[in-house]
Amino acid sequence: MVEDILEWKPDLTKEVDENGWSPLHCAAYSGYVSIVAQLLDKSDKSVVYLRVKNYGNKTALHIAATRGRKRTAKLLVSRYPDCCEQVDINGNNVLHLIMMQRRFFKRLINIPWMNVGALINEKNVEGQTPLHLLADSQLRFRSDYIRNKKVDKMALTDQNLTALDVISSAEDLNGRKGGIIQSLKQSKARVGPLLWQKTMRKGKNSSKKVHDKGSDISFLRKVSDSHLLVATLVATVSFAAGFTLPGGYNDSDGMAILSKKAAFQAFVVSDSMALGLSVTAVLCHFCTALSEKGLQLAVLLKFAYLLTKLGVGAMVVAFLTGLYAVLPHHSGIAIITVIICVCCLVLNYALLGEYEKNVEARLYMLESKLDLGKFFRIRT
Repeated sequence: MVEDILEWKPDLTKEVDENGWSPLHCAAYSGYVSIVAQLLDKSDKSVVYLRVKNYGNKTALHIAATRGRKRTAKLLVSRYPDCCEQVDINGNNVLHLIMMQRRFFKRLINIPWMNVGALINEKNVEGQTPLHLLADSQLRFRSDYIRNKKVDKMALTDQNLTALDVISSAEDLNGRKGGIIQSLKQSKARVGPLLWQKTMRKGKNSSKKVHDKGSDISFLRKVSDSHLLVATLVATVSFAAGFTLPGGYNDSDGMAILSKKAAFQAFVVSDSMALGLSVTAVLCHFCTALSEKGLQLAVLLKFAYLLTKLGVGAMVVAFLTGLYAVLPHHSGIAIITVIICVCCLVLNYALLGEYEKNVEARLYMLESKLDLGKFFRIRT
């Protein structure tokens, strides 16, 4: 019937419907090889190059490749070999389209005309060669295609990516990623400049992190040394004050003379607190000397700082209560002494507040680097 229609009106081969499809396009889409052959016999060469604008500006060969019609594609290529060079709206030639078809790749890639050098390395509008699309689609490939000397393994896309870059950064879709990478490397494929720059940048960042980590630990040790000096001083003074009690001792039994006075009792408690807190802080600093991990250093230093700060306050309270215990309560000098000590205590913590703005801010920054929050969450 087709032959009779073409005998009656041969120009029908060039006619298109409202969607831009010619009879050859429809036959190629459905894979009717005999009809395609009759249409080619009764028409001129221009029919092969007609495009469907609403279908990606594809020719009949593009449609056959997209649909996996091997016999149709082989017939079109054998009649008009140069139709392989036509590209669609995205700049894809027939080989590009084959690489996108997981179901039809193996049957189409065997067509001899599909391995012409010009097609193998031609780029689409994104700068991708068929090899890039093969890597991206992770098809069940033939390794001899990748090893083909005509295939440019170092071709770059518009993003400066080689095929090895594409497959290396892709997810393993069907367990073939490793095989493709191996074949590419065996064929002397290499990463492109973009991935190389990322690798170099990553290496520099790693070196910088190592350097920063070393400087951070050095900073922690310097802070620990200064805090250790303060904690040791508080411990020494508190220890000495414990054996030189205000008011002295009773000669008969060796007990403190002022032991029943509330101010003296407050002195003993505060002095003991100062000694205990400062000694514990010294022990924490001793432990920092045995640690090489930044996380442990930060934890110990923060704890020791808190103990030292409380120890200083307890030492001032011990001095205040000790003087108050031995002075007449209603005398002016006792009141002045209390005022002076309270002002000193407030001033001390005000100075510590300014110190914390500088040192503690740096310490908290180190905590975030060392993931100190995670350290505490694990233990709570």
